[in-house]
Amino acid sequence: MTRKYIIRRRKNTILYTEFLIAAATTAILVVIYFKLHPAIGIIIGIAAVFLFAVLFFANRFFRYIFSILFSLGWAVGGFWAGQSLDKKTDTTARVFSSIAFAVSIWAHWNHFTFLKEAKMYEYEKR
Repeated sequence: MTRKYIIRRRKNTILYTEFLIAAATTAILVVIYFKLHPAIGIIIGIAAVFLFAVLFFANRFFRYIFSILFSLGWAVGGFWAGQSLDKKTDTTARVFSSIAFAVSIWAHWNHFTFLKEAKMYEYEKR
C-alpha cells in the first residue's frame, strides 16, 4: 500500500508569536469589554491560540487576512520606532515602517507557498 506524505519542517516563530499576541489581545478585550473574570479571559486566550492556529492553516482567506493585518501591525511598530529615533522628520519612520512590513510579509511567505512547493515522497510501509 503506497502512502503520500509531505515532508518538510517549517521554522517560522514569528507566526506563533503573532498567534500569542492575538490571543492575549483577545483575552484582554474580553475581560475589559465583557467584564468577565480574568481567569475566564485566560481560558479564552488559550482557546484563541488554538483557534487562530487552526483557522490559519485550514483557511486560505484567513491566512491572507491574518498575515496582512499583522504585517501592517509590525509596520506601525516600525513607524513608532522610527519616530522615536528622529522626531524632526517622518522619513526615518517611513523607512522603518516599510522594512518592517516587507520583513513580515517575507516571513509569512513560507505559509503562502508551502503546499505549492512541497515535494511528495512515496514509500511503502512494510
